[in-house]
Amino acid sequence: MDKNSQKSAPRYAEKKDKSSKGAAAAYVAAIAVIFAAVSGAMVFMPRSRESVLEQRELAEFPTYSRESFMDGTYTAEISHYFSDTVPMRDRLMEMASAVQEFTGFRSDDIKLHNVTVAENTEETSVTEGTAPVTEITVISNGSVVEDTGTVSNAETEVPAETEAPVSAVTQETAAAPADDAVSLTNNGIAVVGTRAIMLYGGSYSVGEDYAAVVEKYKKALGDDVNVYCMVIPTSSEFYCPESISSYNNSQLDNINNIYSHLANAVPVDAYSALKDHTAENIYFRTDHHWSSLGAYYAAEKFAETAGVPFLDLSEYDMHTVEGYVGTMYSYTQDITIKNNPEDFFYYVPKNVELDTTYYNYQLGDGNEIIGMDEPMKSTFYLNFSNSKSMLYCTFMGGDAKITHVNTSTKNGRRLAIFKDSYGNALPQFLFGSFEDIYVIDMRYFTYNAEDYLKEHGITDVLFANNAFHATTRSTVNYYEKLLTQGRQPAATSSPASSAVTTSVPAETSAVEKTVTSAAEVSEQTAETDIRKNEE
Repeated sequence: MDKNSQKSAPRYAEKKDKSSKGAAAAYVAAIAVIFAAVSGAMVFMPRSRESVLEQRELAEFPTYSRESFMDGTYTAEISHYFSDTVPMRDRLMEMASAVQEFTGFRSDDIKLHNVTVAENTEETSVTEGTAPVTEITVISNGSVVEDTGTVSNAETEVPAETEAPVSAVTQETAAAPADDAVSLTNNGIAVVGTRAIMLYGGSYSVGEDYAAVVEKYKKALGDDVNVYCMVIPTSSEFYCPESISSYNNSQLDNINNIYSHLANAVPVDAYSALKDHTAENIYFRTDHHWSSLGAYYAAEKFAETAGVPFLDLSEYDMHTVEGYVGTMYSYTQDITIKNNPEDFFYYVPKNVELDTTYYNYQLGDGNEIIGMDEPMKSTFYLNFSNSKSMLYCTFMGGDAKITHVNTSTKNGRRLAIFKDSYGNALPQFLFGSFEDIYVIDMRYFTYNAEDYLKEHGITDVLFANNAFHATTRSTVNYYEKLLTQGRQPAATSSPASSAVTTSVPAETSAVEKTVTSAAEVSEQTAETDIRKNEE
């Protein structure tokens, strides 16, 4: 190497070092600017006050008190406020969902994300040849790890008395689609193509207790009151692909088990009615509920069983709202659900007059009942076209109320429906079948059920619960409580006069949390918006 080369080498190294330092400084400065911009946006941009995706109001800034400051509650609530009310919260959640879609991948037609699906472990029963349903762990390398440990109180086969099921339908006759891309999310939900379904656990022993409590109502009400039991299958029974069927227990077996334990109450075979129409839109793809069409076929079966007239679908005006994306997107955050909206539709009878009265419960911060509003006249069908994610609240506006519909069908038949949110879609098809219909949610009722039904001259009682609720312990507890709670008389003219303070039972199973605490939170948190619309 010559002398000139030797002299230039250090200078080149010095220039290179300065260039590297300059690039690093520029990189650090750019990061600092971005960080400052994001921090500034988080501080100075308007904070989100409600989430349409999650269908809830967001946290409010806490009120200072010396006690809350000293015990750390105040600072913890401030932290929660800032994390819960991030500016553009819904938009950021949508962007995260889109990123998740691209980072997920498919293996053997199953789109995998790094999630855990927790199944029902409360007294879960399994039949021979069915894998115990405990926990599925889907990990990001494409493997599916199954925990096949002992299931709590599991029975090895369906009890013998279910061998002659009331519903003479075999599982194989239900129309199931060919396997499509499946995404297993948390909350026990599978996304099959553009449809989201909740995987089912179920408990035979709890189902037997459910049948027993229905029988208690029949015994308490006597021979003059007809008591019917309709257990409604959910969409996973008909649309679960074979690739994950081992994680989805048979609703049919559980329904037949319940019906086989009814002695005097009359079963209503909604399963067969729905099974015959699975090629139609009887369930929503983007919501955990059935559609009005599914409710129509089940109501038709009930009317046939009860021996009352029934209006053909041609005697209704169909109303449609486009662009519906229901609860399943907020639970799964799967962009496929958001990008494939559907039509929400309901039916209004053409030639039946309705007089609808609501007795709305007042709820506290912990969702406990603290009172009841004065009776309010309104319409059975409420307008939610400007809040499309809440469209299922079109029927009566939700659950925390007693609804009384007096119809122009004067036949002396008075129906009380004890239900979960699946039952909200049923009354629209029974206005031509009963003179009066009382709709009662099992989670929100403060009267003694026997007293209330007798004082209102009820001739027919229908228990309408989906298969999740009918095999979940807390549902049995609700109905037991309604028979034993305060026996003060319920005023016929104004139930508000004898309302009592009560709390929603705390016990909730794993599947109940999916269906009630998650899947029905939209109806519960919508009550404030509904009241505003009604006012």
